[in-house]
Amino acid sequence: MKFGKMLMVGAAAFAMVLSTVGCATDDDLSMFRGKSGAGSNSGLNGGNGSAYGNLNGGDADLNSLNGGNGANGMNGGDANSGVSGWANKSLSPYDDFGTPITGLTFQPVYFRFDQSSIDSSEAVKLDQVAAYLNSNPGTGVVIEGNCDSKGSDEYNRALGERRALAAKDYLMTKGIADSRIRTVSYGEEKPAVPNTDDSARAKNRRDEFIGVTLKR
Repeated sequence: MKFGKMLMVGAAAFAMVLSTVGCATDDDLSMFRGKSGAGSNSGLNGGNGSAYGNLNGGDADLNSLNGGNGANGMNGGDANSGVSGWANKSLSPYDDFGTPITGLTFQPVYFRFDQSSIDSSEAVKLDQVAAYLNSNPGTGVVIEGNCDSKGSDEYNRALGERRALAAKDYLMTKGIADSRIRTVSYGEEKPAVPNTDDSARAKNRRDEFIGVTLKR
């Protein structure tokens, strides 16, 4: 008899549990649901996996700042759209400075090996640049410093900058305002001729001058 009563009490309790679960809403059950699956936006960098099982939500790289495949990556879904993508983009030295003047050319100024000082024989070329700028107030010049292939990329980039700045300083002594001069160094990246021998390399140790109409 006691066993029969126990069975009846147990059945009644089980029925009450079923009734309670049957009345639960989606909101009530959401706390028990996992956050995995392809549609999850909760990974730190997006992705397709579980937000709890993987800090990055699946496929995204832990060190990535650009997202991965998920909708809520730090920079969205395109791995080239963030800081690293911007770092790969460089402005032309003319973009915010001036428009190159068609048909206007100046002679290159050449340098001795590993030097950035202006030889007296080359200074006359800078005098011609200064004369043009003084006669045309709305113009400016971009000075491009270049090197031969000897030395490291970093060293040649710095040497090219020193060469460009040496020409700028000379022009300023001739009355050309700083605001009318833009310098850029290409190091060894833009040789005039292939660096096949000493004679060819001497032609690459140079400043180039591009006259521009200044942007206002």
